[in-house]
Amino acid sequence: MNGRRLAIAAAVLIFLCGSAPRLQAQDDDDAPAITARVHGSFVDKVGGSGVLSGDMFLVRFEVRNGTVTAIGRIKGSLADSTGHVLGLVDEPLAMPVGRIDATCNQLKMDLGATEADVLGTHVQFDAQAGGFDSRDGATPRALAVLCAAADLLGPASTPAVRARTLNDIASAVKSGRAGR
Repeated sequence: MNGRRLAIAAAVLIFLCGSAPRLQAQDDDDAPAITARVHGSFVDKVGGSGVLSGDMFLVRFEVRNGTVTAIGRIKGSLADSTGHVLGLVDEPLAMPVGRIDATCNQLKMDLGATEADVLGTHVQFDAQAGGFDSRDGATPRALAVLCAAADLLGPASTPAVRARTLNDIASAVKSGRAGR
């Protein structure tokens, strides 16, 4: 439902701006697998509080400074404190990963707050929750890898093991592998 609202808002913005941006093809390595809503704020030109709102499509995980980090793209819009849209966002973003929970049906993770420059604006991103539900749609996806992942994602495992396990889940989701 949130994706539908974002798509409608983007279509209205494109109509108001007068031209649609060209879509770039994604290669298979960057196909989205796990998603999170993202919200950020910034101080606009008049000293008000501007906002960034959109979705983050997580495509891979790596260890940075000893912490598992989610790498993906944010797609949404940046607006100033008066509601004026400053631009549509389609940029890379990295967020630290906190607690991770996995069952055979779901993957949930906490994404930590971070800062990034977006469309030339310094944005402070709030902590978020991300995840994947294997039962999203008619055919369950990634059940086997999710079932096997629970022990590997616990706090007793190393960041390298957690990043590798999350990448295995992302690969399974992207490929559409189902079953046990």
